[in-house]
Amino acid sequence: MTIQGDSSEYDLLVKACSYIKTDNLFTCEIGVREGLGSKIILESFRKKTHWHIGIDPYGNLNYQHYDNKKPYQADYTNNMKSQLVKDLDSPNFTLFQLEDDEFFKRFSDGVPIYRERKILMKGYDLVHFDGPHTTEDVLKEALFFSLRAKENCVFVFDDYKTYNMKLIGFILKTYYNFVILDKGENKIVLQKQNGTN
Repeated sequence: MTIQGDSSEYDLLVKACSYIKTDNLFTCEIGVREGLGSKIILESFRKKTHWHIGIDPYGNLNYQHYDNKKPYQADYTNNMKSQLVKDLDSPNFTLFQLEDDEFFKRFSDGVPIYRERKILMKGYDLVHFDGPHTTEDVLKEALFFSLRAKENCVFVFDDYKTYNMKLIGFILKTYYNFVILDKGENKIVLQKQNGTN
């Protein structure tokens, strides 16, 4: 089955991946759904030592997706999750079927990865934010990953016009030294500059 996406401007995600020049990478997508974003990230780094994680609870939960909108029942079924795992079929991918708050509590000190030996991955090279689109949730996610961002880490925000990206961008620039690299109608790409945090 061809992996689907529910967004647009995936070319900006491909371009964002090209900004990462180092090896031994650790990347993340919040809001995996059907998996096109994660597939792009995995394929972009297939020639590098790379581990990618996805965070998405699935399970038809009540979900507030946008500011000032009522919660609704999401259609992120466990069948969709099963199909995603089958379609991605990558040895370098781990899916955490957790809400972002749960992930943050359990993995604030790093994520254990098992290759030839156990490695605790503490720093992120790229994060694709495609989960809840409320300002509060996106800001909370951005702050969590900013504290764990490696030098030159790239953040890609989906549907950034649906929440207060101006505020989030100001905080990322002022306190974490991120700058805007690319901006489309739906996605915006920021990168952490050298020598900070």
